[in-house]
Amino acid sequence: MSGTQILKGLAIILVGVILLLNNLNILEWSVWYNIFRLWPLLLISLGIGLIFRRRLSWLAPLVILVGIIFAVSAGQMGIDLNLESKIATEVVALQREVEMIPVTKEIEQEPEQDATREEMTADSTAEIRDENTDTDEETIVEETEIVPRVQKASLHLNYDVGAFALEFPTPLVYQCQVSYRYPEFKPIEDYSISDHEANIYIHHNPVSVSGEQFRNPRNHIDLKLNKEVIYEILIETGATTIDYDLSKFKVEKCSIKSGASDINIIAPQYNGDINIDSGVSKIDIAIPGNVGAIVNLDTGLSIKDMDENFQKQENDVYISKNYSASEYQININIDAGLSQISIHYL
Repeated sequence: MSGTQILKGLAIILVGVILLLNNLNILEWSVWYNIFRLWPLLLISLGIGLIFRRRLSWLAPLVILVGIIFAVSAGQMGIDLNLESKIATEVVALQREVEMIPVTKEIEQEPEQDATREEMTADSTAEIRDENTDTDEETIVEETEIVPRVQKASLHLNYDVGAFALEFPTPLVYQCQVSYRYPEFKPIEDYSISDHEANIYIHHNPVSVSGEQFRNPRNHIDLKLNKEVIYEILIETGATTIDYDLSKFKVEKCSIKSGASDINIIAPQYNGDINIDSGVSKIDIAIPGNVGAIVNLDTGLSIKDMDENFQKQENDVYISKNYSASEYQININIDAGLSQISIHYL
């Protein structure tokens, strides 16, 4: 088989792979805008084929192959080859300050003992206790303490497409920086507090499906959390990349509902749950050494990589060897279709 035939075959295979990844929502359809803008390469390829028909005929399909790879790579990096229609990225920062409020608590205080009683005889002491029975009862004292108004937070992130990141802490209740290219993806925050618990909902306006809105949205949702607040996190998204380091935070529950996804999580050093419901996905969960874990898997066609610290039970349930003796315990529940799953200890 000649080099020309190999390159032609590779070009056809590459086009098929791109279409497959598009249909699985792993690769954005916007890559085709860049590919179509390079259509003059077809003419260049034909010209090379006519000039070097015999000796260097493999150059023609090589030009097409390199052009496709370049266009796809540019699309993945957010580069729009049509410089005249370059789209600026907008950035919006959402955050909530920590509000301190006074809280009054009732404290039971034991009665003070009279030091002179110890010097009295047993009879005289008994008489005094009989006369002062009421004064020996415990008293209720009110004490005022200044505490954060928000001690727990429910955080719901809902974006059709985007890359989610969490790594750094903040002294605030939360901080969220959202970058986007289209006004439809401008973030909207709904915020309320009830009984020391904040409810935070970050989302965007409904987006109609059109070719224009699939041109590299490049949404990035970067989150920061407070180390002292207890959180429940819910992420709802379509095609997504999620990189969340929960190990620094008190996360009782982290739930992810997505389509095609690349999910990388470091589990929290806190008692709680991680729930993932995904379609085509690559899932990597790293667990700190002081955390015991039970893993429940409900997967279709999947590749599972569980490290040696796990023992398999019935019905695709795995339990870590340190579960009973660990400082913290988590439950990991994964419901995924075509997936590659790796769960391991740090």
